[in-house]
Amino acid sequence: MGTSVLRRRLFSSRLPASLALCLLAACASVPPPSVPEDPAAAAVRLQERREWAFAKDGVRFDNRLTAARLTGVTRTGAYTYVVDAAPETRPVNPSPWYGFRVAAERPATVRIAFRYPGFQHRYHPKLGSGDGRWRDASPEEFEPERDDAPATLRIEVGPQPLLVFAQPPLEPGDFEDWTDTIARGLPIERSVFGRSVQGRPLRMFEFGGSDDAPLLVVIGRQHPPENTGSQALFGFVETLAADTPRARAFRERVRTLVVPLVNPDGIVEGHWRGNLRGRDLNRDWGPFTEPETRALMQSLLARSEGTGRRVVFALDFHSTFHDVLYTVTEDPARQPGGALARWIAALRTLSPGLEEKPSPAVRPVFKNWAFCRFGAPAVTYEVGDTTPAAELDALSRHAAQALMDLLLQELPVGPVPACTISAGNDD
Repeated sequence: MGTSVLRRRLFSSRLPASLALCLLAACASVPPPSVPEDPAAAAVRLQERREWAFAKDGVRFDNRLTAARLTGVTRTGAYTYVVDAAPETRPVNPSPWYGFRVAAERPATVRIAFRYPGFQHRYHPKLGSGDGRWRDASPEEFEPERDDAPATLRIEVGPQPLLVFAQPPLEPGDFEDWTDTIARGLPIERSVFGRSVQGRPLRMFEFGGSDDAPLLVVIGRQHPPENTGSQALFGFVETLAADTPRARAFRERVRTLVVPLVNPDGIVEGHWRGNLRGRDLNRDWGPFTEPETRALMQSLLARSEGTGRRVVFALDFHSTFHDVLYTVTEDPARQPGGALARWIAALRTLSPGLEEKPSPAVRPVFKNWAFCRFGAPAVTYEVGDTTPAAELDALSRHAAQALMDLLLQELPVGPVPACTISAGNDD
């Protein structure tokens, strides 16, 4: 299968079509989310979708875009502003996501300082303009955070609105577009396995294997800001779905189940970490308080238990500060000579410094739940925020090739272990 339209757009820094159109014409506001009754809902800070206009400068900001996050703008001087991007709830992982649109009545240089009290700036600004492309803010435009000064952006703006985002955003529809490219290359089975808090469809697709074939589970985007994890998931799955002898042989033996977007509400609302109720979905694989995790858990059990099909490997794609694989300490497959150890060794032939961090299967995260429920190797595949697109694409495709080789030789699943997963929501 060739590289998808979506991946070409991401790796050439293309602006999502809906956002590009918003730069050229007036956009309807993103409708405010409705939060179902819930005792914890009061702790969630849902941003107001609005415009901040400063008549003295003829400058305006707004957050009326899908995936935007902007909770306040303060003018501190001529063409000088502080933007606030508060998290949806506290405590929260330090992932200060921001996204907004800025324009001026006439060309001007504006200076924008980023403020998130209690948190450090994380994401280097990405700029999107009317030509439909993204670029990194240049060293001349962006001053990183220092002990005595916030991160600051100095940019030229004019009547043509400019987008300023932590990462080029992906919308739920972009994941569907990508799924369409997979479907054009081979038969897939699509399904809606549940609904998010706000009622958005939770989608999965499957391909390969017979009714009782072993199952490879691939999920992603439990946390809204983690774009590089999605890009790695795309390359990984496209490799499994490719029209190559190895991929065809793999699909004869193994069925792959893909859930590329677990948290659509969080993405749409521009959350730092949680779903619409501010819950970290990757701390809910035990309590199952949220409809997203509960529906996915039930669907995975329905596809495995009582069907003769075993889950033999599970991968959960994320992003963090650098590339790392989180594994389960107790997993025998990570011991010397084990299947997981060999897979990681294969990845290190391309990325020698790739780190593995094992931890006990105690916290209620997906990898721990999958290992404890199925006895299969389960990995949280973390991609660095700033890992170059070509590098992460090459490694994710290499990871898929290595896993296909492994699963064509053996099925690394043992007896279901005795685990006690905490119901806490710790980090």
